Amino acid sequence: MAEIVLGIGTSHTPMLTLPAEMWSSYATRDAGNPELAFPPHGVVMSYDDALKAVPEDVRARYRGTEPFAAQAQACQRALDELSATLRSVNPDITIIIGDDQDEWFYEDNMPAFSVYWGDTAPLIPRWAPPAGTRDAAVVDAIRRGYGDVPLDVPVASRFGRFLIEYLMEHDVDVAHMREVKQPYGGRVARRYPTRNGELDYVRETPPHEQGLPHAFSFIVKRLFDNAPGRILPVFQNTCYPPNQPTPRRCFAVGEKIAAAVGEWKEDASVAIIASGGLSHFVVDEELDRGTLDALERKDSAALQSIPRHRLYSAGSETLNWVALGGAMNRTNLKMERLDYVPVYRTPAATGGGWAFARWR
Repeated sequence: MAEIVLGIGTSHTPMLTLPAEMWSSYATRDAGNPELAFPPHGVVMSYDDALKAVPEDVRARYRGTEPFAAQAQACQRALDELSATLRSVNPDITIIIGDDQDEWFYEDNMPAFSVYWGDTAPLIPRWAPPAGTRDAAVVDAIRRGYGDVPLDVPVASRFGRFLIEYLMEHDVDVAHMREVKQPYGGRVARRYPTRNGELDYVRETPPHEQGLPHAFSFIVKRLFDNAPGRILPVFQNTCYPPNQPTPRRCFAVGEKIAAAVGEWKEDASVAIIASGGLSHFVVDEELDRGTLDALERKDSAALQSIPRHRLYSAGSETLNWVALGGAMNRTNLKMERLDYVPVYRTPAATGGGWAFARWR
């Protein structure tokens, strides 16, 4: 019989691929980011408008670059611990719950849930900038942090099919993929609320060779150290309205993933990883700490009732942790919070809450 032996939750921000001395260079991008959704109502504002609107006590949490070195060290210590734990457990199957951001899914096909169950998944190192390009060192470090060698990552294909069929039998209509279209690209609109209605921003990605999306390649590179066992990518459309699943639905999907593991007749040890989050591109410590507390005490009601207006833009990756909470809910595994590092990289409270936890 299959058994869940490990749970992991980890942020996968590009900041975790950069040395602390590059964090301030990365932060300069925030001034032009059109997807800054501000708590508590999730309204998107420009950086300049946010500077006027962010409360003084929140602005004061930005203390320049001085905290960056210690914060980066804390994040890397936690990642080292998660990596050591995952590799020592060496599960037969690692289910990774993540989201896609303009990588494998676009507006020609944007499923709420999908499972990739091909025999292998390609990991392709990202495009490297030409020498002399602005921020070339930052871009190159990020590129290498999401996978620096080409790999055909083994996929738990037979269990993947079983999971799809189990979900369909238990009222989860899930999409599936066995192939990656090459080359591929597309458009995705960001339909987030603004003060005057809805954000009018569409990002277009030109066709290119498709490797594993960064939510999954980060796990392969950073936690598996480029030597992964069999993985199973499970996608949730956390980011893009109008078909974002609710926290209630994500929790239920997590529960059913765990139930499917319990019904799998083969002897297999299984790890489940939530990749992404917590709050970003704007820090929301209330959301982050509340989510972590609820996960720690296995408070299913709190996890299922997270207000949806706290989950616009990239902070919606919190839903991957909610699904993990559903998967861990009826196990005997206990959560250990390795660290939570809220990083304010500008006076407008842009940055993120980087979190690291394990269940064992």
